[in-house]
Amino acid sequence: MIPKFDFHVHTIYSDGSASSDLILEAAAGRDLEAVAITDHGPGLSVGAEVPKLLQLSEEVHRMRKESGFKILAGVESNISPDGVLDLDSEILRKLDLVTAGVHYLNSKDHKTQAMEYLRAVRGALRSRSFRILVHPLYYNKSLLPWIPREDVEEFVEELAGAEVAVELNSKYRTPDREFLQECLRRGVKLSIGTDAHHLGEVGAVEWQLSVLRKLGVKREDLILDFL
Repeated sequence: MIPKFDFHVHTIYSDGSASSDLILEAAAGRDLEAVAITDHGPGLSVGAEVPKLLQLSEEVHRMRKESGFKILAGVESNISPDGVLDLDSEILRKLDLVTAGVHYLNSKDHKTQAMEYLRAVRGALRSRSFRILVHPLYYNKSLLPWIPREDVEEFVEELAGAEVAVELNSKYRTPDREFLQECLRRGVKLSIGTDAHHLGEVGAVEWQLSVLRKLGVKREDLILDFL
C-alpha cells in the first residue's frame, strides 16, 4: 500500500497562509502518515531568514512531541544558477528534512533554460546537502521537451548516485510518467509534495497516488527515511 504523506508545505514563515499548528491539524485530518514544513530559505524574497527557520524547527519539534504526529521541520532551499544552496551545511544539519529546487534562471529561451537548470542542480548535488528535488525539471513550464533523452538518463543517474529523491508535485503536475519510469529503473526514490501554500491544499495528494498506482510503485520505491 502506498503511504500518504506530504513533504512540501509552506507556512506564514515564508509565503504560505497557514500556521504550523493548523497544518498539523489538516495533515492529521487527511490521514497522512507524515507532513513536512518546508518554508523557502533566505535566497528568495519571500523566504525565511535563518533565525525564523530555527524558531520554526523548535516549534515543529514541540508539536511533534506533544501530538505524537510525525511532523518534520524542513526547508525548501533555493538552488542558484551557479548550483549553490541558499543555506550553509551547518544550518541544514539542524533540520529534519532538506528539499531543494530551482526558482530562477538567467536565460529566457527554454532550451538554454533547460541546460542551465541541469547545470544548477548538478552543482547542488555535489554538496550532498539535500534529500529531495522539488518540482523537478520545471521552470514556468516543464523543461523536459528541451532536454535530449541521453541527458535525461545521465541526470537521473546522477540523482541516484547522490541519493536524492524526486518529488511528484501536484501544484505543477510534474514530472511526467516517462521521467518517473526512468527514475524507477535507476533506483531513484520518489517523494510526494503538494507545494501547499493554503490550508486546503495540505495533504491533497490524490493526483500523486493515482500516478504512483498506474506506475505500479511499491512502498519501497518511495523515500521512506522520514516515515
